[in-house]
Amino acid sequence: MSKNTIIGFLDETSPQTTANTQRVWYFENTPIIKNASKFRANTFGIYSPNGNSILTFREHSKKEDICDVLKEFVVANPGKRIVLILDNFSSHRSKLVKEFAMQNNIKLIFLPPYSPDLNPIEQIWRAIRRYLSTLFIQDVDHLKAKICEEFYDKVTSNSYILGWAKRFLSAPYCLKMLCN
Repeated sequence: MSKNTIIGFLDETSPQTTANTQRVWYFENTPIIKNASKFRANTFGIYSPNGNSILTFREHSKKEDICDVLKEFVVANPGKRIVLILDNFSSHRSKLVKEFAMQNNIKLIFLPPYSPDLNPIEQIWRAIRRYLSTLFIQDVDHLKAKICEEFYDKVTSNSYILGWAKRFLSAPYCLKMLCN
């Protein structure tokens, strides 16, 4: 891969305040204060270990929204050839998204079905949902702010991509997939 090429891992998630992804053990009767209001934020992220990662929020996950997210990523990484790894969500595979990618020098690499472990951004989402489950979220804006804060904290750490590379990049099929 040349210096002018960056790699990105795209995925979306919808963290919500009612998720209970973390267990907390107490040996005394310690009250846990939790907001019972349900807030959710449809969140798109592109994790780029050698470029500028982005995080954005959209109402929907339609093909037009995917194109808008790709456009933001192109703007964040001007003049770069982009290799984007993403899952097989129907909006990702749409003709509109493929045409947009081709027109903007983006190579799309679709992961095999049912293989979220091949996408390191999935681990970032998992960590964010776990973090959010312990917070008292006041409203949707507070939720979005906490997601942003945690996302950019996680992407500055190389642990996600290093773990992914150690586990998958040496596999011949991954190398072949990235080089084609």
